[in-house]
Amino acid sequence: MRLPFIGLLLFASTAVAQTGPQVTFTSSSTATNNTVTVPKSECGQPRRFNWQRSGSSCEDPLYIYVTQGTCGTRPAATDLVLETLDPSSSVLNGVVSFSVAQVLAARGTGADAGTVTTCDTQDTEISFKLCASARRLGGSLGFDCQETFSNVGVPPFVVKFDPQPPATPSIGKVIPRDSALSVQVDGAESNSTVIVEVAMVATAGSDAGTDTDAGTDADAGTDVDAGTDLDAGTDDGGAGLVGALALEGTTGPVTRVDKASGEGNVVITGLTNGVTYRLQAIIRDAAGNESPASASVDATPVKSNGLFDAYVEGGGEERGGCAATGGGIAGGAVLAALGIWLSSRRKVS
Repeated sequence: MRLPFIGLLLFASTAVAQTGPQVTFTSSSTATNNTVTVPKSECGQPRRFNWQRSGSSCEDPLYIYVTQGTCGTRPAATDLVLETLDPSSSVLNGVVSFSVAQVLAARGTGADAGTVTTCDTQDTEISFKLCASARRLGGSLGFDCQETFSNVGVPPFVVKFDPQPPATPSIGKVIPRDSALSVQVDGAESNSTVIVEVAMVATAGSDAGTDTDAGTDADAGTDVDAGTDLDAGTDDGGAGLVGALALEGTTGPVTRVDKASGEGNVVITGLTNGVTYRLQAIIRDAAGNESPASASVDATPVKSNGLFDAYVEGGGEERGGCAATGGGIAGGAVLAALGIWLSSRRKVS
């Protein structure tokens, strides 16, 4: 019986040696793999984290702080200390909040601070860790204070400051459709959002207050060409008016439509056939930074009565050529070409 008893003692002493405080963090901020990404526009906006602790520390306080270094040490002079809990403290939970601006400022002018930056001067990506550190109780009986600090915070939250906007995209193709335009945007990075803005091109005598081309939230028509190489994706419909005139040389309201990158073309519905529209594309990254606008492209929706969609389904391709410069092909020539094409298919069949 002695050997099992000795083994039990060894197991118990190992378990005791691992006792000590633990701090559990939670946050309402959107996080991916415990990483909260902050754009430059939100550098001064605080991020809130809830914390709850269990167990006891010894002699030295338990620290909750933010660092660019490694968790598990006593906070450095260049770290942002959020909470200091004495061993006698009975506080078991609370809330801490901090902004990237505060963390950058806390780096100060210490010898180990490196280059001191602000929201305006920090032009590269930088990450900070939310930490909880304390000296654990341990030893064979669990009453001995460890000599060094340990990382006692879980999960390991990181706040990443991303001040870099995406590169300028380009509009690679515009496909005219019945009361709609299908727009292929090139240059979008993964995990980003593709945005297309559209407004009616100004013409002599046009009414700047007319909003007949304004997008609607409804889906105009069916997705007959969804899933093809020309137009993979669904008709999103207009995302609503976004304010005053934003596209040079246009009149009336501007409609903004967005779609996640990698999900196919952006389709703007609710447009007026025969009217020329000007489009530009923008990319918004995961942090919320927006790219400069692409070069604008003009295109004109075409009333097809189903002919154009049949043409696309049958392998025809419209690359936006003349339609992208004001609608030359987008008129009767396209319809005539479609009629000839359908007629030839009937003869073959």
